Amino acid sequence: MDLRSIVLGAACMVASATAAHAQDDVSARQLEAMARLAPLAGEWVVTGQIMGPSGAQALEPGMAQAGYAFNDRGLEETARIDLGSEGLTELRTLFTYDPYREVYRLSVMDDAFGLLDIYEGAFDAQGRLVTTNLRADTSYPIEGGQLHFKLVHDFTGSDGHAFEVYMSADRGESWQLYFDQHYAPAD
Repeated sequence: MDLRSIVLGAACMVASATAAHAQDDVSARQLEAMARLAPLAGEWVVTGQIMGPSGAQALEPGMAQAGYAFNDRGLEETARIDLGSEGLTELRTLFTYDPYREVYRLSVMDDAFGLLDIYEGAFDAQGRLVTTNLRADTSYPIEGGQLHFKLVHDFTGSDGHAFEVYMSADRGESWQLYFDQHYAPAD
C-alpha cells in the first residue's frame, strides 16, 4: 500500500465520521424542535368561532387528536370541526421541522376541497408557533386575487391551547381573524 492510498483511506474515514457526527447533530436539533410541539399531542375538545359576513358564529364543539409519527420527526393531527350550517369538516395536519432551513412546516389538507396547503414559520417571542402559506403560495383564488392564511398555535395557556387562523387578501400586508379556537383536554 502506497502513501497516497493511506492518505486517501484516512481522508475517507475522517469524512465519514464528520458526516455521521453532522447527521447526529441535525437529528438532535430536529427532535428538539419537534419536542416543542408536545403540547399538541393528545385528544382535545375544540370550541371557538368563525368570522363571517354577519360577524362571529360560534362553532359546535369538535374533536381533535394529535400524536407523534415518523420516529418522533412529525406530529400528525386530525381535527373534526363542526361549522354549523357549513357542515362538518375534517382537517389533517402534519407538523414537521426542517433543521437545515430552521423552519417549521405544516401540510394541511381538508376533506372539503382536498387541497394540500403548505405553511412555514417559527416560534415568535411570545412562544407561539406562527406559520403562513405566503412563501409556498398555496393560496385560495378569490375574485380579483388570492386569499392567504396565517396559523397561530399558542401553547402558553395552562388549560389547553389556542389556535387562530387569519386571512389576507393582500399577500400578508394585513391580516383579519377568520377562526378563533380553543383546545381543551378531552377527559
